[in-house]
Amino acid sequence: MHRTTPRRLALGLLLTGAGTAVAAPAGVQAATVTVNLPCQVATFGLTAQLSGFTPNSTISVTGDGIFESATADATGSAQVQFTAPNLGSIDPKSKQYNLVASDDAPTPIRASGKFRSTNFAFGTTGGTKSPKATRSWRFSGLTPGKTIYGHFRFGGRTRANYRFGVAKAPCGELTVLAPGIPVTGRVNTGKWNVQVDQKKVYSRTTKPRLTGSTTVFTTFG
Repeated sequence: MHRTTPRRLALGLLLTGAGTAVAAPAGVQAATVTVNLPCQVATFGLTAQLSGFTPNSTISVTGDGIFESATADATGSAQVQFTAPNLGSIDPKSKQYNLVASDDAPTPIRASGKFRSTNFAFGTTGGTKSPKATRSWRFSGLTPGKTIYGHFRFGGRTRANYRFGVAKAPCGELTVLAPGIPVTGRVNTGKWNVQVDQKKVYSRTTKPRLTGSTTVFTTFG
């Protein structure tokens, strides 16, 4: 019987999924707030396009931890950059946020838009089990529409390039049941390294990538 230690989450990197504008509900004078990406990795940058506001007014843009401002041009348009909010943990997940813009005209014009912030991370359920026992794997922050692979290495050698499934839009998320160490044959005791990326074959230079490790022990009795 073998048992594994729970996998730890890896550090976040830039989400490379293609972005599309998110149209906000129309406000007075059909003001709109559109965000350049539907989802972004926490602490990385986003840009909001503001239109339909009072010409030459000051527009305040607020959200969860977001406090920015911009001056509207002669057409009532402006652009503001902000940072995707921190989700408060490094777990693989995403969260929707609301971005509100309001100008300082005597009769203020107000509009809002939505976007999501995500962690670039993976994790598995814990517990002492056989290394090949099924666990729940969760991923977030990868490129939507592309396959997620796990490269399982022991002693400097790749033992498996495992296909988990396709990352889902808009935040590159996936939850799937899979073995803790999905290799053919004997699972060696000791430290296993895991690299998660979206390439079929392991390469230590692949970017972006997530890394983690787990240790397999022999139990007696």
